[in-house]
Amino acid sequence: MFVSNLFKIQKKLDNKITINPDLDDYKIKSRKNLELHIKISDLANETDCFNYSKNINSNLDKKKIFNKYLICLQQVLSIGITNEYDNVTEISMQPTEYCLSDQFLNLYIDINDLIISRSEDHFETLFEDLLSLGNSLGFSEDEITEGFKQFN
Repeated sequence: MFVSNLFKIQKKLDNKITINPDLDDYKIKSRKNLELHIKISDLANETDCFNYSKNINSNLDKKKIFNKYLICLQQVLSIGITNEYDNVTEISMQPTEYCLSDQFLNLYIDINDLIISRSEDHFETLFEDLLSLGNSLGFSEDEITEGFKQFN
């Protein structure tokens, strides 16, 4: 999936945000990572993929899930910009055999890897896993790209 245009859109959005001048770069990056954890949790909650009880409610709102997914995508792009990984032009979107709950857990691991060892490689893994989650949720590359453009 080509992501250059997504980074451009996100840069414009990020430039509109007024950052607290009392925060240094470390605190900003830490808070953005925490914010991603929270947004991913919100998405996981919406999918109800963590539910293991027999009486599972199958009334999921796909539009709401898609909007929360796009919010997570915004946050990943913003983290990429903050860490200067926005020169990435393409990220592969691979189908996976993992269940949704495992995919969410892998995203938490990816975030922690990026926190412990900031590298473009860890960022790309996080991004790839988020795109794979989108695929598992039933969203195509085109839907994600167009949805992101319209969402912003």
